[in-house]
Amino acid sequence: MAISPQLIRAAGRLAAARSARRDVGWAEALGEHSQSVNSSAISRVGYSEQDQTLSITFLQSGRTYTYYDVPITIYQGIVRASSPGRYFNFNVKNRYSFS
Repeated sequence: MAISPQLIRAAGRLAAARSARRDVGWAEALGEHSQSVNSSAISRVGYSEQDQTLSITFLQSGRTYTYYDVPITIYQGIVRASSPGRYFNFNVKNRYSFS
């Protein structure tokens, strides 16, 4: 049975993070990120490195939209922004296809 290259990379990321004493689970090691944000418009932001998709869950509607072909720097920017809603409006909205 062959081990997939994705699993090998994930195991390497997991080992590196743990040796740096960061608490990282398999989902993050596989390139799946998700976290709540402090925003009046957005409740949760997720990102898949493999698919390059950004998922945004909005507070008012509770709906989650998926944006395609988004670089990880956009995910990193929105979760670090002092205003994730404003960051979304200037850097994601009307720039990426979504469903």
